[in-house]
Amino acid sequence: MLNPESNNLSASAYSVTEVTSHQASIPLICALNGALLKTDLTSERRLRNLKHKLERFMSSKLDKQRIELEQADTTHSAFSIPINEEVYQFLSLEKSKGRKIFLDTSESIETVTEILADQNPFDQIADFSNSPLPDTYDYIGNAATPEQTRLTATRNYLVGSDSPPPKDYAGYFSSTSLDLQQSFTALRAYQWLKNLLVFVPIVTSQQFTEPLLLENALIMFACFSAVASFGYIVNDLLDLQSDRGHQSKQNRPFASGALSAKQGMLIGGCLLFIALACSTFLPTACSWILLGYLLLTTVYSVYLKTKVMIDVVSLGGLFTLRVIGGAAAIETELSFYLLSFSIFLFSSLGMVKRYAELHNLKVANKLSARGRSYRVEDMAPVRIIGISLGYMSVFIMGLYINSPLITQYYSNPKVIWLLLPLLTYWLGRLWILANRGEVNEDPLIFAVKDRTSLLVAALSAVILLIAN
Repeated sequence: MLNPESNNLSASAYSVTEVTSHQASIPLICALNGALLKTDLTSERRLRNLKHKLERFMSSKLDKQRIELEQADTTHSAFSIPINEEVYQFLSLEKSKGRKIFLDTSESIETVTEILADQNPFDQIADFSNSPLPDTYDYIGNAATPEQTRLTATRNYLVGSDSPPPKDYAGYFSSTSLDLQQSFTALRAYQWLKNLLVFVPIVTSQQFTEPLLLENALIMFACFSAVASFGYIVNDLLDLQSDRGHQSKQNRPFASGALSAKQGMLIGGCLLFIALACSTFLPTACSWILLGYLLLTTVYSVYLKTKVMIDVVSLGGLFTLRVIGGAAAIETELSFYLLSFSIFLFSSLGMVKRYAELHNLKVANKLSARGRSYRVEDMAPVRIIGISLGYMSVFIMGLYINSPLITQYYSNPKVIWLLLPLLTYWLGRLWILANRGEVNEDPLIFAVKDRTSLLVAALSAVILLIAN
């Protein structure tokens, strides 16, 4: 908002109005990117083009036709592009006083009018970097405003400052700043719960009492968390358009304009540096696993998530890579049983996620979601396949309990048979609740918030302690 404590603005709203009314004969120019908009269309266009290039590289001829159609759809709307409401309200106020309002942008007039729709207060839209500026004018811009434009303006307003600007500015508006809370939200730290899977090998191999091995597992957890958050940021940046049309995803930091695309790339770079630095303390194999996870999650975000069943297999692979990474960190071998169990169980949870999404589409009277290959009519096979995958993991657990391998780690292995009815109950209940539409789109987040799921987890831990 305008700063009432600035040297050039009085503390009272009336005095501010009086000053701006006195300037009514001077046109007011506002920059589009980073001033009127909370985002930078140029950066978003580059990200969108990058996504389309990657998709075309990985896609079949039929998929390329779909991508070309999506790329041709460049329609914007006031709903989808986040506008700085404080700046817009100020422009509207000045317009109501009879003041000439100009927009400074290199975007086409068609693009701007689509963004603003019926909320267009501007008398002229021009690229003042290539067009002559008025003899006198006031300017609303941000830190990227060309120095010559700022110096020749009668009055300057700064967008993107949360504190009083330098004395040569008339006032300031809040905007997209590198907010720590929003940055933390963009990391999706709650998803780090999935990375607890790196501790599965150290628990199943009964080595969690070894300080050095436990330290390695903790470092691997940090690495996976950093890489996973990088993947979420990449996914959000590449899916800006679709997220802005989604009922809940439109509130994500990048889609809502709370964080800019440039800030997202900066945060992502820092996360990769952290993962790289931490991985130097681990065996070399861990670095390769992290690289494989990074590549798979990137390809998944760009392409694989749009493919029927391949997306679910990929999700199962991403979860299983966490387990493999945990084993590499403590330099122990994984059994066939643990790998098979992980793939089947997490593929089943991936199907729960898809089923929940389809259920939400059905409630919203939609047939399919943009960027997905599943349709509401696929709900029945998704449910059947998901339940089958889940109970295959129960079968694999039974084979493991009945194998000679279990006697190497547990003194009372027969007690572990109690895990079978617990897992059978939990999976069955999860799918029944999903069929009722009571499961969040992410089943693991649902499980963390669900008291019954937490009770099942606690009982499973007690069983393993007794069996030890």
